[in-house]
Amino acid sequence: MSIILTAVAALQTGADPDKFNGFLLLGYGVMWLIVMIYIISLALRQRNLRRDIELMEQILQEDDEVGS
Repeated sequence: MSIILTAVAALQTGADPDKFNGFLLLGYGVMWLIVMIYIISLALRQRNLRRDIELMEQILQEDDEVGS
């Protein structure tokens, strides 16, 4: 995709390459931000799932103690 954008920018007459590089860097920055937010959300979900599993194990142990 970036090759296509580079080719389009090169074909445009009077295009400022510094402006294009700025947009390219901005695009990469936005992509990294999205990826980092996604990874953080996955980590939080995993932490919450581990807490839920621990809580379920605790409830099952208490249920076994009361049932015996």
